[in-house]
Amino acid sequence: MITFYLVRHGEAENNVNHIGNSSPEKIKMHLTVEGIRQVTTTAEFLVGKNIDVILASPLQRTRETAALIAEKIGKEVLIDDRLHETGMGIYNGEPIEKFFSRYPDMRARITTLGEDGTESFIDMRGRLTELLSDMKKVYADKKVVLVSHGDVLDQLYGILSEESIGWTLDDDWYPEKGSCMEVVWSEN
Repeated sequence: MITFYLVRHGEAENNVNHIGNSSPEKIKMHLTVEGIRQVTTTAEFLVGKNIDVILASPLQRTRETAALIAEKIGKEVLIDDRLHETGMGIYNGEPIEKFFSRYPDMRARITTLGEDGTESFIDMRGRLTELLSDMKKVYADKKVVLVSHGDVLDQLYGILSEESIGWTLDDDWYPEKGSCMEVVWSEN
């Protein structure tokens, strides 16, 4: 069993400026003042939860989010590339409207044709399943904060809840910026 705290990064410059920002980061996008406030509230929620470790996406906004949490609870941050933002391919660094005009329905991202380099949800689940496989070997019976991005956390939640990709797209839950969701995972 692992208790996860799924934390979405706080509001960042790319959010307010409507810019797609994934790996590799063309421009490092920092948290806004509002993002810092959001994360500070989440960090205070995590105080006293006896967290064992914090893992974060390598992007700047998630590193800053994880650092604020680490400062509050006194734990080290480990970076894991498998928590990175959706691969946006040719839309990385571009106005986010270009990405959403190509993919107006999230179902179109279950599988992608690959010509634009956009990561499919199937591929995303592959890297997240590998992450969870490694984590159960190291963090059994631990409390783990995972700091990542909206789509990634949505799909991770689906895996932890043993739900299909289609279900997560129909579900009402999608992580708000700076939010935290506790999920207890006991894989059979």
